[in-house]
Parts: sequence; C-alpha cells; structure tokens
Amino acid sequence: MNSHLLRNISFITLALLAILLVATTFIEKYYGTDVIREHIYHSPLFIALWILLAVSAMAYIACTQRRAALVMLHLSLAIVLLGAFVSFLTSERGTILLPKGAVPASMFTTDDNRFEKLPFRMTLAYVDTCHSDGGAYQADIAVENAETNDTMRIALNSPIRAEGYSFCIGSISKEHISLLVSHDPWGVPVSYMGYAMALASFIALFFDRKSQWRSLLKSFGKKEERRKNNCTVFRIRRSAAIVLALAILGIIRWYNTGLFPVTNGKESMLFFFWISLLLAIIATYRKELKSIAATFFALGGIALFAMLPMWESDGGEIAPILRTPLLGIHVTTIITAYVLLGCTAMNASVALFLGVARHNSEKMEKMAVTGRILLYPATLLLMTGIFIGAVWANISWGRYWGWDPKEVWALITLLTCSILFHTRSLPFMGKAVNFHIFCLVAFIAMLFTFFGVNYLFGGLHSYM
Repeated sequence: MNSHLLRNISFITLALLAILLVATTFIEKYYGTDVIREHIYHSPLFIALWILLAVSAMAYIACTQRRAALVMLHLSLAIVLLGAFVSFLTSERGTILLPKGAVPASMFTTDDNRFEKLPFRMTLAYVDTCHSDGGAYQADIAVENAETNDTMRIALNSPIRAEGYSFCIGSISKEHISLLVSHDPWGVPVSYMGYAMALASFIALFFDRKSQWRSLLKSFGKKEERRKNNCTVFRIRRSAAIVLALAILGIIRWYNTGLFPVTNGKESMLFFFWISLLLAIIATYRKELKSIAATFFALGGIALFAMLPMWESDGGEIAPILRTPLLGIHVTTIITAYVLLGCTAMNASVALFLGVARHNSEKMEKMAVTGRILLYPATLLLMTGIFIGAVWANISWGRYWGWDPKEVWALITLLTCSILFHTRSLPFMGKAVNFHIFCLVAFIAMLFTFFGVNYLFGGLHSYM
C-alpha cells in the first residue's frame, strides 16, 4: 500500500480519536458514565478506530522507518493497545459482597449484571475500619477450596490474589466488605510489557547519536546567543534559598504525614513552583541552557500566583486511597512533565509574538529548536506518569484503565504532544509557527487535565 495513504489514514484516525475523546468527556457529564461506556468506549466503532490506528501506523513505519528505537517505540504502543484489546475480550470484572460472619460466598456480580462462580469460597473473618493513621482500612478474608484454607489480609492499595483473581476493597464497614473482582491473566502482562518497551525505546532516543533530539541539541548549542546575562543568572541562583526552604518544609510535611506532599491542589501547585525554580537554577549552570532558565523562573512565578487562592486551605483529610508511595512517584513525574510543557508554551508564546508582531522569523525558528528539545523529556515524563498511574489503578481498583475523565485528558495531552514529533511525516509541523501553535494547544490540554477535569467532571481524581 502507498506510504502516503498509510500516513494519511494514521494521522486522520489519530485526529478523529482525539476529537472523539474530547467530546466524550463533555457528553459524559450530562449522560453519565454507564451510557458513555456502553455507547462509545465499548462500541465496535471506537475499538475499530484504535485497531485501524495501530495497523496503519505500524504499516507506515514498516514502509518508511529503519531506526530501531523509533520502530520499537511505535511497536510498543501497538502492544499497549493489544493488551487493552485482550483485556476487553477476556477479562472479568465485578463485585462480591462479604457480610461479616455469613456463610462462605463463591459468586460475584459482573459489571454487566451477570453472576459468575469463583473456583473457591470466601468468608469475611475480620474487619477493622478504625485506624489512627486515618486510612489503612483492612480485613482478613478466608479463601477456601478443596485443598487449602488460607486467610489473607486485604487493605487499601494492598489487594489479595487467588488462582488468577485479584480482589481490591470497594467499600468497607464494620459489618461487611465489598470487593472489586478482577480476572485478567492475559491483558495485564501484555500491557505492562508494552509500557516497559515504550519507556525503554523512548529513553534510547536520548542516547542515539543520530536521533532528532541529539541533532536538535547540537543545533541549539550552535545557535545560542552569546549575550551577557550574568545579572539574570545571579537573580535565579539567588532563589536557591527558597528552593532549599521549600524542600525542608516538604520533608517535614512528608515526615508528619508519611506521604510525599502532593496530596491536594495546593501541595501540587507548590511542588510545581518548586520544580520550576529547581530547573531554572540547574539551567543556569549549563551554558547552552541559560536562555531557558529565565522561562522556568517565570513559570514558577506564575504557579506561585495561581496558588495564592488556595493558600488558606489545609487540603482537608487525606483520602485513604492516597496512602501509598505510588502517589509521590506518579504525581511528581506528571507535574515535572507539566512544568516542561509549560515552559514550551511560554517559549511558544514569546516566539509567536516575535514572529508575528515583530516579524522576527529567525528568532522564532531558534525558539522552535528550544521547544523541540524540551518536548522530548516532557513527553517521556508524561508517558511515564500515565503508565505509573495505570499500575497504581490496577493495584487499587483491579483495572489499569477505566476511562476516568482525568485519564482520558492525560491521553489527549499525550496524543497532542505526539503530533509535534512528526515533522517529516507532517511537513506543516516542521514550520516554526505551526509548531508553536500546537505547543499552545498541548499546553491548553494539559491545563484542562490539571485543573478543568477536577472542577467540571470530578471522577476518581477529584481529590486534587
């Protein structure tokens, strides 16, 4: 098949999926999650679009690409989709209610209201909902089959597993416990393999001497202006005291709560401010990055200003589900990606002003190189954060992807970022003005993921 036709099919399908995902989150607000799952997310047309994207993209890569890291990256994303498809076809999910002291239960209700039999029986032996740390609800479950009778302890973020089935706490009281049942022996390992391959192949791009990122880095070093900026550098480095003070406060908070301090909106914005200043200081010590340092510094100032309305809030009680080390890893990875995307957006805004209002196309081209360099680590961190979130969701709720609005908008942001890399396949993206515009689009998607979803849609991530 003609490579141009494959390219057009791939990118048109990608655009249709992104638009559909955006529309679906708003439709879900008015018609409910169950309706959207049945008529969109689980519909044959939606599934067919993802299959078409995977097949056409891999065929296009096979026709045009010979670089091992890029081939592996696209192949890994196809494997992620394959894992999701396998889960859709073969997995079982539902709930089982275990009253305290009742007879053993062996039937669970599936998501489509069917009854399925477990290969063992379960009894609630002990339940504890009163913990001084505020969240580690736990229970002892007796699991009995023809050969064994084991008692297992289940807690939030600590599921139990038996004969290929995974059980997570759905709800808990002194008299009963509702468990989320998941049986997905094939889809989860395939998806996890795709995650690992995607991260490994993306990281390989940073070490490939012939990769676009390395070429951009060399080009950036040659184009870097040699103006004196000692005054700006001094001011940024002077903020090291603020970075150190915030780090100490964060460590104290971490020690007192046992959790990395990113459990609510205020703490997340404070971390955003902190990481912006830290990256600004680091950039001042690299000759080729000094011009970016001021952008990171300004971005931190904007984050601090945006945080002021939240300053009086103490964030309330920490949700029990957040009491896991995965919280700190997931949120800090995502926020660092957001800082880098924010920097590309500020860079794009200045570049468009200089290029359009001041007719300085040369400067706009130079700033496009800066934006492309930042885009690589930003996208890698965003992808990593999404994958970590998927693993956390599988531990806590027995499924690694549930089409929660926050998940969907993170995916939309990632899809938008992916468009920016395809300068050879999409010649219009090679033009600096179009690149900067799409950087702003990606930043808007990121802002909506970070703020808009929490206030408009709610969902599992509304605690932020």
